[in-house]
Amino acid sequence: MKVKIDSNWIFIVLILALIGISVSDSQMGAVKQGKSNHLSIMSGNSGGTYYYIAAGQAKILTEYLEDINVVTQSTSGSPVENMTLVEQDPANLGIVTIDGIYYAGLGEAERGFEEPLKNLRAIQVGHKAYLYGLTVSGTGVERYEDMAGKTVSIPPIGSTTYYMALAVAEAYGCNSDNTNMIPMTSSEQAEALKDGTIDVAFMAGGIPQATVTDLDYSNDVVYLSIDDAVIEKLDKEYPFWTPVTIEKNTYSKQTEDMNCLTVDTLLACNAELDEEVVYQITKILNENVNELAAIHSSGMEWNEETTEVYLNSSLLTFHDGALKYYMEVLEDRGK
Repeated sequence: MKVKIDSNWIFIVLILALIGISVSDSQMGAVKQGKSNHLSIMSGNSGGTYYYIAAGQAKILTEYLEDINVVTQSTSGSPVENMTLVEQDPANLGIVTIDGIYYAGLGEAERGFEEPLKNLRAIQVGHKAYLYGLTVSGTGVERYEDMAGKTVSIPPIGSTTYYMALAVAEAYGCNSDNTNMIPMTSSEQAEALKDGTIDVAFMAGGIPQATVTDLDYSNDVVYLSIDDAVIEKLDKEYPFWTPVTIEKNTYSKQTEDMNCLTVDTLLACNAELDEEVVYQITKILNENVNELAAIHSSGMEWNEETTEVYLNSSLLTFHDGALKYYMEVLEDRGK
């Protein structure tokens, strides 16, 4: 699979400023019988793809949902934080990875879930989250084999890409005993690479990733590619994660194809959220894909076809309101 940028992220900030998206850092209103005048989408840090996707979804839903205002809440983006907030309040939606919601439902202690979260439901499957390996010239790192003994930044603890970064690092013989690993957000990673306080950053996001693009324009970035043998090993060990190749010249300083890991993302809700509200959310998001793609090119992946792959999968449980919409779509197609 090869991917390439279809549009420039530079316009994103201008677009978001023009559409006037409301962003809240506190949980919204009380919920009564699964209904609320306000909904919040738990996203990620402000430099990442989660945030821009959630902001676009909030804008679209506020425009088309009757009498409901939808806002974006910036979070760490970890499954533990986002899914715990969704579990606690039917007024909260959240972006999460496939393996994140799966382990949340199991109550996987190693992933930070003290007990199973039983009220989580899927609405729509979307873009792939990519794990980039980046450095800048002068660090002495030209490939992953050079990483041992360096200072390496990884995504925030508990995020899916945190575990992905650890898996890649360990595949190249790096661990906490021989390598200094520091969790950071993507915006913190960019500043740390610029000022030389870290040597390598495992940075998460879609394509384009806003922080990666900014770093690429302002610095001599070196893109690290996972060797084919390591890709094959990781693919067997971690079935939730998919190896892909980001084609050279996707970013201006990227001179070679780059092998990396990805994981599918989705929008989740609480099982107690009103069925008709979820039906309308599902319908609106799937019928306004182009509008989301205009805000971020990864928005084009948030569509019916991407979601349908998982409708009969044991990995996800969809909300009844979402299933109602997809069943109507499939029936119209004669499936």
